Amino acid sequence: MHTGPAVVVLAGAALIAVLDGTVVAVALDALSGAFDAPLSTVVWVTIAYLLAAAAALPLLGYASARHGGRTVFLAGLGLFGLGSLLCALAGSPATLIAARVVQGFGGGLLEPSAMALAAGLARPEAMGRVLAVLATVVNVAPAAGPLLGGLLLRTGHWQWLFLVNLPLGLAVAAGALVFVPASPRDPAAAPPRADVGGLVLLTGGYVGVLYAVNRAGGHAAGWTPPVAAAAGAVLLAAYVRHALRTRATPALDLRLARRPGFGAGLAVMSLVGLVMYGQVTALPVFAADRYGLHGQTQGVLVCALGVGLLVSMSAGGWASDRVGARPLVLAGGAGVAVTLAVFAATARHLPLAAGLVLFVVAGLALGLTASPTVAALFRPLSPAERPAGTTALFMSVQFAASLSVALLGLFHTHGGAGWVRTLFTVLAAAGAATCLLATRLPGRPA
Repeated sequence: MHTGPAVVVLAGAALIAVLDGTVVAVALDALSGAFDAPLSTVVWVTIAYLLAAAAALPLLGYASARHGGRTVFLAGLGLFGLGSLLCALAGSPATLIAARVVQGFGGGLLEPSAMALAAGLARPEAMGRVLAVLATVVNVAPAAGPLLGGLLLRTGHWQWLFLVNLPLGLAVAAGALVFVPASPRDPAAAPPRADVGGLVLLTGGYVGVLYAVNRAGGHAAGWTPPVAAAAGAVLLAAYVRHALRTRATPALDLRLARRPGFGAGLAVMSLVGLVMYGQVTALPVFAADRYGLHGQTQGVLVCALGVGLLVSMSAGGWASDRVGARPLVLAGGAGVAVTLAVFAATARHLPLAAGLVLFVVAGLALGLTASPTVAALFRPLSPAERPAGTTALFMSVQFAASLSVALLGLFHTHGGAGWVRTLFTVLAAAGAATCLLATRLPGRPA
């Protein structure tokens, strides 16, 4: 069984999941018009996907141990396809959001299982290079997604945003059956127990916080946002206590932070998720508001971001095998902070051509931050710890990404004409924070 084709197939599966996110991001305005719903409601189409994906992640270790990684991968692919079909059949925002939960649950199994399978195929000294191949294919999505989304919207039927996943999923499933080896399992070994109680505390608490953020600032909301925030904080505090005391593997294993550089790396990737999804969802809305762009052209700024990501995610993975994560993340975080701060200050008067250049640079900086950090996260983990590490990585990114989408809904609804400046100031501050965290990341690998 050849490693190269298997890694490409696994990367293709992750590409479908990420591509879906960028395609739908371009369509938030179109979905708002199609359902006659405000953007603060429509953003839950994205939030529901991200939270469902995060909720599926803690089940990955249990399911992989019991059924094998490839089986879980194919099950996630099937659920993702089913959810895509249900999305296309949705007749209201509520049913579309519910269908996105199904799709997100499949995506939550699909993308991390692809990464875990690829990591299992790689030798330790080549981990950065293998993950760089995965990242290179995946990061075609931010560049191609807006173009594909605009092309599909030109049909006049938003349903094609989801139906396009079906033939792509079938092609990936066929490739996985041919090239990806079945994961070895020990029938005598007891699979890890799924932490359902912890998962309820964690996701319930985070949903409460997100709901409070999404509804904050509305005069009609009354006491609902502070009550939701308080309830969410209590549940999250209860989860932290549970995660540190349980003898089983918790839904999000906070104890992995004891590994050198893992906690800092997890924090960096959370900020990367915040910054990435903040831009992917906000830039198409900004392009429509500021430049009057619609259809295929509405996503040009996200395409520019994707071009930068495509280059630096690959180069960053290869470079991290030689110089380590610390200097690369420091440079990337500084680049993210500067470019997004410039955009926040000049967005109202920025020519489109200058914006395209600015976001190519932002993509280069963001990819230089993300790819080396992912490689650094996996290096200190033993093979037995990698499933929990994968879960922690993806849950952190999904939770942070959903927060950025909730912030978009909040600032766009209640921030007036200055919503872009407010949102991108927050994202620039997140980029600056990665510079501080970079000092806690490992240097040159042994």
